[in-house]
Order: sequence, then C-alpha cells, then structure tokens
Amino acid sequence: MPDPRRIQRLEQLILQTLGPTIAQLDDPRMGLVTVTRIRLSRDLSVARVNWSCVGDEGERNRSEHALEHACGYLQSIVAGAMHTRVTPRLEFHYDESMENAARISGILHKLAVERGETEEGEEPEETDEGEETIEDEETPPE
Repeated sequence: MPDPRRIQRLEQLILQTLGPTIAQLDDPRMGLVTVTRIRLSRDLSVARVNWSCVGDEGERNRSEHALEHACGYLQSIVAGAMHTRVTPRLEFHYDESMENAARISGILHKLAVERGETEEGEEPEETDEGEETIEDEETPPE
C-alpha cells in the first residue's frame, strides 16, 4: 500500500490538474464548476472528485452530464500528469457543502434579525478568513 503522504500528494496533483482542465472544457452545458476535493482510494484505483457549481438545479444537472461526457478525456489528462502505473477511475460527486453553508448562514442571519442584533436588509459581511460577521453601524464613543 502507498504511503499516506504519497496519496495526499497525488490527490493534490489531481486537484491541480482537473481544476484548470475543467474550466477550459468547451462544452456549452458546463457551468462554473469548481473541484472542491479529491479522495483517492488506498489502492489508487478510484479517485472520488467532489465538485460544486454556481446556479440552480438545472445548471447543476447540465454540468453533471458534461462532466460525465468528458470523463474519459479528463482521465487521460490525469494519467499524463500522474506518471503512475495505474490511473485511477474518476468518479464525480456533487458537493453540497456550499449549499449547506449558505443555508445555515441564512438561518443564522434570520435569527440575528429576529433578536434585533442586525437590520433586516443588512447582509452579513465576509472577513478575510471567509467567515461571515455582522458589523454594527454604531461605533462606541472614544
């Protein structure tokens, strides 16, 4: 069995290879797809590719079909980058974590509005770390 660090390096290589390649695919069905995570099996036979996209359910379905259609091409690109005896079979799985995070953020914002901690029209602001915070408009006297 390969060293866990080797598997991690290969996962990173696949991620760095697939991201730009998917962005350059010339398929009108393909939306704005982002590869979020790669999970490589211990025997290097399967690479689970988690992805997300911007848009509604229809956009997601069209992007999913485009990824399935391009799977052979993408696998050949990965094979060229990996230089291993065995190339993993790519399995694409939609990553719902972005949708879940947006839903939870909306619920927390709604609770803050109900408690009077923020104005109803006010949107949570993003910090440098990507976490959302709610800024008070009033500043304390100095």
